[in-house]
Amino acid sequence: MKRSSAALLSLLVCLGTAACGPKGGGRSDLTSRVMFTANGSYDAQADTRDRQGGGLRRVLWQTRPPLDAHTVTVVYDSDARPLGWEMQVEAPRFSAQEVAGRGAREVQTPDGDGFRPAGGQLRDVLIVKTSSGLRLLTRGYAEHHRPELAPAFGKR
Repeated sequence: MKRSSAALLSLLVCLGTAACGPKGGGRSDLTSRVMFTANGSYDAQADTRDRQGGGLRRVLWQTRPPLDAHTVTVVYDSDARPLGWEMQVEAPRFSAQEVAGRGAREVQTPDGDGFRPAGGQLRDVLIVKTSSGLRLLTRGYAEHHRPELAPAFGKR
């Protein structure tokens, strides 16, 4: 009896631990990786880090991109990186819709069709489909560096 109780307790602990742990895959993991990439968490593994002028910096990953894509480039405002960045994702193995998530609003921009996520961490990000992949940019970046895209964000 003690043996079966111990086995049952071990099984319950194992199942409980697995149920509380992070889930693999899914949009939340993709959203997190996008945000960590944009905010600098993977900069140490980048192939290139340089200054672009005008207060902008660029980070480029080619050999080991932090997202499931061929190449990832982030250009950001060095004074306000979390609020002002643009990410170019070349040959992604995920779609704009996957990044945008459910409830995303379709928008038209001078650069092409795009999406505006309905909420969450990407609520102030525009996702635009390009011929080679995706471009993601914050409202702050668009207002200062890509004003032609700012109307796609709508009113605050």
